Amino acid sequence: MDLFEQTARERKSPVNILHGTDWWTDCDDVAALRLLLNAHRSGAVRLLAIGINSVMEYSAPSVSAFCEYSGVSVPIGVDKSAVRDGGKCRYQKLLSGFPHPVGSNSDCPDAWRLYRKVLSELDGKADIIDVGFPQIIMELLKSPPDGSSPLTGTQLVREKVGRIWLMAGKWDVPDGLEYNLSAYPVCAEAGDYICRNCPVPITFIGYEVGQDVITGADVPGNDPLKQAFTAHGSASGRSSWDPLTALTAILQDESAAGFETVRGFARVDPKTGKNNFTPDPLGPHAYVKRLHPAEWYAGRINELL
Repeated sequence: MDLFEQTARERKSPVNILHGTDWWTDCDDVAALRLLLNAHRSGAVRLLAIGINSVMEYSAPSVSAFCEYSGVSVPIGVDKSAVRDGGKCRYQKLLSGFPHPVGSNSDCPDAWRLYRKVLSELDGKADIIDVGFPQIIMELLKSPPDGSSPLTGTQLVREKVGRIWLMAGKWDVPDGLEYNLSAYPVCAEAGDYICRNCPVPITFIGYEVGQDVITGADVPGNDPLKQAFTAHGSASGRSSWDPLTALTAILQDESAAGFETVRGFARVDPKTGKNNFTPDPLGPHAYVKRLHPAEWYAGRINELL
């Protein structure tokens, strides 16, 4: 019995998850999604929707194909304002060669609209994970009432979201600077807005946590996950920022994931994306600090991939 099967047995019902990913140039997004799909199949979570927050030509088809390969069909939304011309598309076209029901990005709804629809129809609450650029969450919070719900986005999140888990920030130094909060102006804007306006708790998994946790080297060569890693140039493994975020959210417990939690108030500069943190045991935000060597985390992730 693996960790996800054990977790499923201990829970009365699966944890509902909405998952945001930049699914762009790096391959740790693919490993994070594999963990979520495996946890879904084990019954530990229910993966209700995927929002792509950095869009290239084959983004939605390749996400769809990767899910279908795992035997899971998941609704996909895209941020249609986040078409990225920069960066090299290293694995999306390759993955889209596997069977998939989504023909193109244009077949998908706006991600924030999909989130609104899924949350409004949900009996209970869901957690949101985002391992990429955070603007979909900002758009959700800012969204007005619509045909899915008479609630504003902030009201809907307060009523229907339990927690938010973000791979974002660098929290081991003052004025930390990390890509997901600084790559584009909208990233810094979204980070600032979310910290100031989100009505539910947020846990940040920072850059410093996953940088030297290298995973994915032992995945079989015929697995599309391995093919994505190889196309990225990471056949011998990749840093595990996104898989660590996904795993912590799946477990729903930072300590069970091997972390110490620092609670308080996070701030993101809306112009630069630099992050800072004021400790406060009653604060709505948290970042994590590792309790174990990198190999401990890598071993757990590799077993679950």
